[in-house]
Amino acid sequence: MKKLFILMLGLVAGSASFAKTTTNQAPATAITLTADNKVKLIVAPEAAKATIALQDREGHLLYTSSVDLRQGINQKFNINELGVGTYQIAVKVGDQSTVKTFVVQERPAETFVMLES
Repeated sequence: MKKLFILMLGLVAGSASFAKTTTNQAPATAITLTADNKVKLIVAPEAAKATIALQDREGHLLYTSSVDLRQGINQKFNINELGVGTYQIAVKVGDQSTVKTFVVQERPAETFVMLES
């Protein structure tokens, strides 16, 4: 019984050294344009909390939110009210952040969005 206890204690201590530690990697993030002209933000699941921010080229904060990433993010942004210009969506986890840029441009009689990586 004593040997079994020592073996179990050794296994627990050994597995603790291989436990996943938090790395300082930027979150896996993508943006797409939906059929109804909304920008869709997709962030992979991660055991962390993130801050999402939407800002214009001059750095004016248009939207911010804190979210839990355990189930990932699949969020749409209605860009119909945005004027022509360059915008950034930033996803910050700890010290790391990912910034995605998109441009709203106007054509005669229609507006379209161009995504940049």
